[in-house]
Amino acid sequence: MPHLRANGLDFHVQVIRGEGDPADGGPRPPVVMLHGLVIDNLSSWFYTLAHPLALTCDVHLYDLRGHGRTQQPATGYGVEAQVDDLVALLDAWGLDEPVHLFGNSFGAVVALALAHRHPERVASLFLVEAHFAVEGWAEQMAGSLALAAFGLDENTSQEWIENNADRKMSRLARRAERFLADTTLIQDLKDEQPIGWLPQIACPVRAMYGSESDILHLAEALQTQMPDCELEIVPGTTHSLLTEQSGLVRQRALEWMGRQRAGVAAGA
Repeated sequence: MPHLRANGLDFHVQVIRGEGDPADGGPRPPVVMLHGLVIDNLSSWFYTLAHPLALTCDVHLYDLRGHGRTQQPATGYGVEAQVDDLVALLDAWGLDEPVHLFGNSFGAVVALALAHRHPERVASLFLVEAHFAVEGWAEQMAGSLALAAFGLDENTSQEWIENNADRKMSRLARRAERFLADTTLIQDLKDEQPIGWLPQIACPVRAMYGSESDILHLAEALQTQMPDCELEIVPGTTHSLLTEQSGLVRQRALEWMGRQRAGVAAGA
């Protein structure tokens, strides 16, 4: 299982590179994909968009700290710390040119924060159900995770796992349970402050939300603060847009990267 040491942690990573130049003779830009919180990991991108994109791009994926097969330290789950992780990984991968960031759910928080803090390292953003900190967001996120962590007593949780989960799901459930109970994740999210710098992001941005998503209000806030952002609301889908409409998201992602590659080629 490939791991990479960065920012003091061992990260589980995957890099998918096509062989040779793309069939259309265009550039092969770097793409980095960031997943959502707690039960999510790099597999949500790996099994949906990573391989189709790798036909024309070099695709980099990793499990965020505490997730998947990456180390789960007790602390360091605030957004700035996760940006530090991403910068360290970009350096470890040798990616010194601007990268195209794909962010799903909480992964979009990290992608947006990197684009603000290090605009020279980001070529574009492709966001799916993007979270970002508005007034009340931190309390809502922390509250939802606290409810998940403490809503069931230990005996009830163990009974559910034994009766409903196979071996793999049991392992994931127990890891998620430890993640919520034994780390500072909930408190770190609670400490996040609303951001006011979205209008400063200058790179191209495309965002997709589900019409039935519980964070649809963030789509409206995103377009208000970033009027040049290309926004699409997908009818009949929820916050799980990436898995519910993976074919559509894949189509949009390929179109997006086709345009970004054409722009690079035209400027070369």
